[in-house]
Amino acid sequence: MNMIQIIVKSIFLIQLLYVFSAINVQNLESSTNVLQDQIVSSETILGVWNFTMSNVESTYEKGVLFISKNEGTYDIAIKYSEGIYTCQDVVIDIDRINFNVNIAGLERVSFVLMVEGDRIIGESYSNAGSSQILGIRQLPVR
Repeated sequence: MNMIQIIVKSIFLIQLLYVFSAINVQNLESSTNVLQDQIVSSETILGVWNFTMSNVESTYEKGVLFISKNEGTYDIAIKYSEGIYTCQDVVIDIDRINFNVNIAGLERVSFVLMVEGDRIIGESYSNAGSSQILGIRQLPVR
């Protein structure tokens, strides 16, 4: 009788180990898919974005945001009607974008943006106050 119990328990343990190993493989595949989605998402921010801002001088109401990546470093420039500004302190985390820009060399403006598909939303902050930002991706001309 002891031998039969040992065989039954051994079979049960083998089945249990098999089930747990199958679950771990599925979790690994899910983790890999999430990581791949994040890599794709961080690249979807690249491009040209037309945007509008509220509560700002008319010069800054409309602009174009250029986001590129060169050798692992993100570069952002903003074009307003009066000129192009290079952004500093760029931090990009998947679909979130943070950066600063000095307007006319004097006023520092901080931007906090989020990409949702072909839309970009967020806010800017300066000594003059905050502003809402809404934008859309500029698609290539065919």
